[in-house]
Amino acid sequence: MIMFGVAVHMEEPPHRHPSLLLDFVIVAFGVGLVILYSRFSFEAGHPASKGAGAILGGLYLIYLGVLFLLSYFFSGACYVFSFFTYICEACSHPSGRRMAWFYFILNLLIGLSLLLVGLGVL
Repeated sequence: MIMFGVAVHMEEPPHRHPSLLLDFVIVAFGVGLVILYSRFSFEAGHPASKGAGAILGGLYLIYLGVLFLLSYFFSGACYVFSFFTYICEACSHPSGRRMAWFYFILNLLIGLSLLLVGLGVL
């Protein structure tokens, strides 16, 4: 670009690519939780009972809620966060990034109740 007879070179801002390492860590931790809680025979359709299966199931739901919350703040950091942002914007009614807060609170409440059942408090 030329301004006042002087050539000015405008640099493009660096384009940040999503972190594949962060994607791998997020997915590996989630898969690890699913494998662990499935080993302790926590089955869908049956009431939760005191034990490790309910505790791990609650931790998994809380983990998903935290992922929704992180996707609200860091949507471009990795592909997983971008996917959660897509769920909030394209698959939710009402749609929008703020739905991440709804999903965070929903997963947190259900996960905490399941965690408390697993610990024998409820």
